[in-house]
Amino acid sequence: MINFKIIKKGLLITLIVPALFLFVLLFNTFFQKPNIQELNIVSIKDINTNFNERSPDAESDTSDDLISFDYKLIGYRSGPVDASVIVKKANKEHVVAIGEKLEGIYELIEVNQNEIIFRNDQKLYKIENLVGK
Repeated sequence: MINFKIIKKGLLITLIVPALFLFVLLFNTFFQKPNIQELNIVSIKDINTNFNERSPDAESDTSDDLISFDYKLIGYRSGPVDASVIVKKANKEHVVAIGEKLEGIYELIEVNQNEIIFRNDQKLYKIENLVGK
């Protein structure tokens, strides 16, 4: 009989101690306040919007020198609805559909059996279609 009482008290202690600990943690979370920090939001009017004043012609000349259009045509799919091309430049392949931009710069305008036409603002870039020939 004594052994059952000792086992019973041992089991109750092993269950009551973690339960009390979790109960204390529960009440601790109820009484803690969150630490809300104030955010300093910058107004758009406070941002400096002074840009270097350069002529548009000077910008286009320098951008043309920095960016070269030397893509190689790997494959194409022509059609009246959903034409697309696969081009490659420096081990990077890009799939571009009509109306989408290649690397955010060149927009694909036309795909046919003879040539592929891209546009960057007012300049047109043509790639001769030699795939399958």
